Amino acid sequence: MEKGFGRDQIERVARVYKCNQDASRALGITTRSFSRLCRKYDIESPFARRRRQLHEFRGGALAAG
Repeated sequence: MEKGFGRDQIERVARVYKCNQDASRALGITTRSFSRLCRKYDIESPFARRRRQLHEFRGGALAAG
């Protein structure tokens, strides 16, 4: 079984799944390995995406109020 993953495959999985754990399970690798691959290919992981969206939401709420 080949474990080599390309940038396209990692990018697609990171977009589809809501959390790193689900994404890593879909690929059959550990969460740490998935996070490492995201950093290697400069892909925003589901965790990073959620954190960015929360930061943007909080920043927008502070500016409006």
